[in-house]
Amino acid sequence: MIRNIKNISELPGHPDPIIMEPDLSRVHEIFEGLADRYGKIFTVQFADRPMVVVADAKPLNFILCKRPELFGPYRRNSKILEAIKADGIETADGSDWKRQREIIAASMESSYLTRYFENIKAVTDDLKSRWLAYGDNLSQTDLEAEIFGFSISAFTAIMFGDMADMPPGEQEIAGKLLFNLPSVLGGRIDALLPQMHLESFSEDKAFEAEIKRILSVIENLVVHNRNVLAGNSGAGKAGNQLQALIETMEAEGLDSHAVKLSENILQILLASEPTTADTLLRVLHYIAANPCVQKEIQDEVDALSGQCGIIEDIKDIKKLKCIDAVILETMRISSVSRLVLVEAKTDLLLEDVEVPGGTPLVLLIAYCGLDKDNFHHAAVFDHQRWRNESRVESEPHNSKAALGFGAGPRSCPGRGLAMLVMKTAIAMICKNFQIRRIPGKPVSKDKPFTLGFSIEIRDKSYDFPEIEIGEVDHVY
Repeated sequence: MIRNIKNISELPGHPDPIIMEPDLSRVHEIFEGLADRYGKIFTVQFADRPMVVVADAKPLNFILCKRPELFGPYRRNSKILEAIKADGIETADGSDWKRQREIIAASMESSYLTRYFENIKAVTDDLKSRWLAYGDNLSQTDLEAEIFGFSISAFTAIMFGDMADMPPGEQEIAGKLLFNLPSVLGGRIDALLPQMHLESFSEDKAFEAEIKRILSVIENLVVHNRNVLAGNSGAGKAGNQLQALIETMEAEGLDSHAVKLSENILQILLASEPTTADTLLRVLHYIAANPCVQKEIQDEVDALSGQCGIIEDIKDIKKLKCIDAVILETMRISSVSRLVLVEAKTDLLLEDVEVPGGTPLVLLIAYCGLDKDNFHHAAVFDHQRWRNESRVESEPHNSKAALGFGAGPRSCPGRGLAMLVMKTAIAMICKNFQIRRIPGKPVSKDKPFTLGFSIEIRDKSYDFPEIEIGEVDHVY
């Protein structure tokens, strides 16, 4: 069959240039709204060139799986990460990307996850103790701040350990700077994104001073952990992710500069801390809205944890099938990562469209998860769709359209680690606490969220009301 090949100028196109607003937390709504209007592949004008927007799961997976061969990082986006000194694996390409990816992926292998789990358990147990101490005041607590604080503490502990063997003064300074890292980097990104069309960015002396202090702390931590490893006499002794990175680098004969170690530490923390917290809040939102799901999770956790307040053995985390399904469904219907920007490296054919080299593409990865062609009753929250025994073969279920962690060679290397943190936290929360929907309280899409739920200490005699799955406001 002869295909009718067309160039991008023949695609449906939005007539007006896309304007980036100062607050970019809702920028995905612009593109997703245009996809509703123009279809699953169309063009928009941004800055001085057209961008191709893709919302179809098949070509989208082709693009993701052909990185870095045919598609690379969007250069204007890379300049932003360079400006905040976090230009590690996300901006790297070619042999540089391959080298950095191998080192980072090695530090997240299952053998290391077992060691990191001890730090995750400690932070989770601290959260449990603090919430229990709040008593009846827990429902009045700023839950968003609590969850974001937990996520920052968890990934900081994974990366650097508890830092207990550092001098007290240094430990306090390092802890404070690292805790503020997401807001420092996130604030600077928000300021730079509207300037994506510019060749150079506005300066921020306060940020430059702050990032210099943060990088100095990281460099000191690298030296400290290198010395700790040397004192452990041999490989296989890494107790935190930084030590695992150092261990792998030394085995490969690479130095910190070759793998951009400090920049990648910033990149890992920036990518993991806010997104994990945001996803956890969304998971709790759907658990509150679906009491039958909460009961199912509680039964599952009670059976595995016994009298313990948290899951003690990482092997039991793998048995949390209901929690696993709830996270996957939350990420499908309310993904934190909603779009990806890439750039074509060469002239190529995308389906039946000729895409010139250098063309930027906007990949609407979250849009695919809500497409009725990909999932049965796509707008309905139904975690059972991820359980093989519950799936109906005649109903669409395209797992390749659920792209919260990406796909292909450049997919998120920290998927296993993020899932471990989230499953440990959700198991602890559902074991010890009750998540209740607040009737009549609308869910805000803006940050900070207006949460439609509260948390209180669990009453094991509580009789859950019967509410049909799916009757819930979605957070996009």
